[in-house]
Amino acid sequence: MIIEGCRILITGASGGIGTALIKILSVLDCRIGYHVRDSSRVNSDLELISGNNIRVLQKEFSCSKDSIGLVEEFSSVWGGIDALVQLHGDASSRQIDELSDSDWQDTLHTNLVSPFFLSRTAMKIMNENSHGGRIVLTSTASAKHGGGSDTIPYGVAKAGIECLVKSLAKEGAANNILVNAIAPGFIDTTFHTHRLKKSEKQLAERKKMIPLNRAGTPNEVAQTILFLLSQASTFITGQTIEISGGDWL
Repeated sequence: MIIEGCRILITGASGGIGTALIKILSVLDCRIGYHVRDSSRVNSDLELISGNNIRVLQKEFSCSKDSIGLVEEFSSVWGGIDALVQLHGDASSRQIDELSDSDWQDTLHTNLVSPFFLSRTAMKIMNENSHGGRIVLTSTASAKHGGGSDTIPYGVAKAGIECLVKSLAKEGAANNILVNAIAPGFIDTTFHTHRLKKSEKQLAERKKMIPLNRAGTPNEVAQTILFLLSQASTFITGQTIEISGGDWL
């Protein structure tokens, strides 16, 4: 895939990683689907990169039809899809004995079920266009280690993503659709403070556990995604690339 001019749908694009990625892709004249589940969360940075090549697409992922509809809407706008980058996700911070049925079901739906339907729909359209494509899903570096004690459903969903990537990679190989995942470790985004409600003291202690003694940056994750979308990765599929600063070594 030649990145320049490609049609790329990015889910969860209003976060730090999404913003960093779009800044890179906009310079390459890509046609971008900037997905948000809540239109009020459109990042203010969008003003810096706005233009005819970026379309804001608002969609909740309450059921499979939402995921299917988002890909179809994007494809209708741009006449097809070359790449899907799934960055959306959610996690609640609750210990195992505090988890409710809705906590479990909602977390798995957001982090595993919706990525499946997004990917399946994108692959179908890519197959129809007969020119191949790329899919990049998001796992987490902690998935291989059982996840966090207060984010068990999230860890289970992300482990499922790594299985899904291998299955989809085998499915897409015949049509040159490459499917991979990124697995960020501790990255400096609002996910930890807004979603998981971590304190500054907890964040500082977490950084000490990383061999590089710092959090990763959204741009470092975005650059890894760019690699998976580029001509440099044409013989890589079914893989999960960890971006963790040496965590858990």
